[in-house]
Amino acid sequence: MLSGRARAGLRGWGLGRALLMGPFLMGISLSAQETTVIASGTVRGVVTDALGGSVANAEVQWLPAGTIVRTNDEGRYVLSAVPVGRATLRVRRVGFVAKQREIDVGGGAPVIVDWRLERALQQLNSLQITARREPYDSRLEGFRTRLEAKRGGYFITRARIEQSGNRNLLDAFRGVPGVRIGTFGRGGRVVRFRSNNCAPLVFVDGFPASAADFDFESIDLNMVEGIEMYMSSSSVPPDLLGPRGLEQCGVVAIWSRPTQLRPPSVRSTEQRRAELAGQLASGQVLAADQVDSQAVLLSGELDVLYPEALWRNGVGGQATVEFVIDDRGRLDWGTVAAVSSTNAEFATAVIQALVGTKWQAAIKGRAAVSQLFVLTVAFSHPK
Repeated sequence: MLSGRARAGLRGWGLGRALLMGPFLMGISLSAQETTVIASGTVRGVVTDALGGSVANAEVQWLPAGTIVRTNDEGRYVLSAVPVGRATLRVRRVGFVAKQREIDVGGGAPVIVDWRLERALQQLNSLQITARREPYDSRLEGFRTRLEAKRGGYFITRARIEQSGNRNLLDAFRGVPGVRIGTFGRGGRVVRFRSNNCAPLVFVDGFPASAADFDFESIDLNMVEGIEMYMSSSSVPPDLLGPRGLEQCGVVAIWSRPTQLRPPSVRSTEQRRAELAGQLASGQVLAADQVDSQAVLLSGELDVLYPEALWRNGVGGQATVEFVIDDRGRLDWGTVAAVSSTNAEFATAVIQALVGTKWQAAIKGRAAVSQLFVLTVAFSHPK
């Protein structure tokens, strides 16, 4: 039987051990908490419209309050750190019907979730383009008439120049039947047609440029709209006959591109579009269904040019572009962006058509307000 002092000693030892073990056990517990990692996964995919065109700047989020990401110009997105298990995803974009769905997220390979959004037609303005029209420039009327007829000449169009990737004018001549490129004098390159040893007559924008060898390498190919070449004098059209029969060795006619206004330089579009998201949320900028009268184009109808390469290849499609018309009727170029397009050239054509346009501001109540304007242009080729 133990004495009272012995029992007290044991009790003291037990208490001391508890005091010593307590921090040790606490340390184990804290360490376990610190090393606990909540498993998460990744969701990626692409957002398109009903025609398969990519939808840019669409908002993708896991609910109820997860991270928000936006699609890039190709409609692609990556949503990281989504908790493993059942998750609800939502995608939305002004001008489209929002969608959401439930998915199962794992901690391994990314989950692929693609979306196809339907357009909210009541919020869209639309325009149909059914014919190819060139930018008006009287200089080019003869060239385009001869291009359509294709009688006796060889034509190099702007579309062919862009598709070829050629860097200079002489490179564009290579492969043309009957054209020879050689060197002359101190290494300068010259052009000859068929068996002729004399220089062809060169026209630039309809005016004779040279009666001797022309420096073709001095021409910036980026500024050329088209080229027509006639190998013999018998095939030269009346508009390109030279003085004193200089067309005897053939003719090269070079046409420069029409002058077009360019979109103005603006501050970072990304920065402005981030501001726009906040303005839409706060009501500083309204959507089409929030105004009493939408913004109106004062000149009537937008003058959109059908891209030449797509027209000649019989390619149809559509593009949707958005932009803000502020309460003074001004187009905010920092907000101009392609929402979706079946081909990037269609979106570029729509944006180019906005240059120089004048607008009347949207109305809410009796006051002019800023409106997010969503415009869809369909390009239909009559095949």
